Amino acid sequence: MRKVIFFLSSIFLFSCSMAPKYERPKIDLPESRQEKKEQIDKRWWEKYKDEKLNALIEEALKNNDDLLLAYERIKEASYYYTLATAELFPELDLSVTASRQKISKRAKPFGGITYSDFSISSILSYELDFFGRLKDYQKAELHRLLAQKAYADTVRLKLVADVTTLYLDLCTVQEQINIMEDLLKRYEEIYSYRKRQYENGLIDILPVEQEKTLLDGAKLNLKKLNEKKDLIKNSLSLLLGRQPKGIFSSEDLTCKGLPEAIPIPSFIPSDVLEQRPDIFTAEQNLIASHYDVGAVKAEYFPRIFLTGAAGLRSASLSNLFTSSANMWSLGASLLSPLLDFGRTKSEVEIAQSLRRQALIEYIKSVKNAFSEVNQALINLEALKEQIELQKIQVDNYSSILKVAQKRYENGLVDYMNVLQAERDYETSLLDLITLKGDYLKGQVVLYKALGGGWERE
Repeated sequence: MRKVIFFLSSIFLFSCSMAPKYERPKIDLPESRQEKKEQIDKRWWEKYKDEKLNALIEEALKNNDDLLLAYERIKEASYYYTLATAELFPELDLSVTASRQKISKRAKPFGGITYSDFSISSILSYELDFFGRLKDYQKAELHRLLAQKAYADTVRLKLVADVTTLYLDLCTVQEQINIMEDLLKRYEEIYSYRKRQYENGLIDILPVEQEKTLLDGAKLNLKKLNEKKDLIKNSLSLLLGRQPKGIFSSEDLTCKGLPEAIPIPSFIPSDVLEQRPDIFTAEQNLIASHYDVGAVKAEYFPRIFLTGAAGLRSASLSNLFTSSANMWSLGASLLSPLLDFGRTKSEVEIAQSLRRQALIEYIKSVKNAFSEVNQALINLEALKEQIELQKIQVDNYSSILKVAQKRYENGLVDYMNVLQAERDYETSLLDLITLKGDYLKGQVVLYKALGGGWERE
């Protein structure tokens, strides 16, 4: 028995493989701009120091449907891996039978006989994996399992980024609404001032109608902002995995104000290959496709099966468990392809094509990753410059407002100049808030493009 176990173990450990050797594709990467590597914080969103945001992300990670589905698919992939692993080992079955039969009197030479048959036996079957077919399938399923785990991390990374982006949108639109409500008061005051001038015969009707048009436009913009706020809440509720009742009642989704910007992480090009879970997913699928090729190629070669049985058999139940009822059998069989009219060749060609497709997908994922990083950096740099210019404009309008107020106090200009200066100042503030919100969302895009702090287990 020990010799048999040693023989089977040797086959399991030293079976050859038809799979092509895997080497990570060489891709020209950009030169690093940083000398020192910086590890991205796995929970980078906490740097915004916003407890409301942290709570929303935790709620989403617990209840989001897409993430829950991705986790369930990990379980499915693990079952496939377990199934493929089980194929490497012998299968042991228990068989118990009991029958009583009478042979026809017309049958010869034992016609008319009635007899019983009782048996209990264990049946062992095992495929000798000489050419690595089963082991290649097992390795392919292992890498598909790793790919599915990384895919779940990709879903998680996108979920965190989407929740953060929507929350920042909510903060931005809330501040815009606050400014727009003040701005609307300026439009109303200016319209009322023009209307009084017209009634006193100081101006004609045209300036009045112009200010009325601007006032109506401001009211429309405020309505649009409130509608946008409600739509953001709706989208955010869905990401949080809330039930329909919670989607329709989202009063708890509020924001006290835009958080401060967080530091932009530095990186070296090779980091992107290691930190992006989607790239890891593509690479694991590529590795799996190599083993799929090996498993299919093994179909060209014979498959050898060992079978064995041991147990008890007797014509009477009383004698079934006696020593004389012992029985056993050993056997081997070989199944070899002779003529399949190109079926195996076609399967190999399909596997080779899928491997080339997996290679293209991997290279595509790398290109896409660096494109996203580069685009995020360009966008952030442009927004940073726009914010600085907008701050200068805000300061300019602030100075104009102060001058207008002072001149009005000295009786040099009428109050209309002050109202217009206040309106211009608040309009510039509205534009600044929009740019700040865009910059914060651009940071989220960059963290997501860099892998968002995902760590391979």
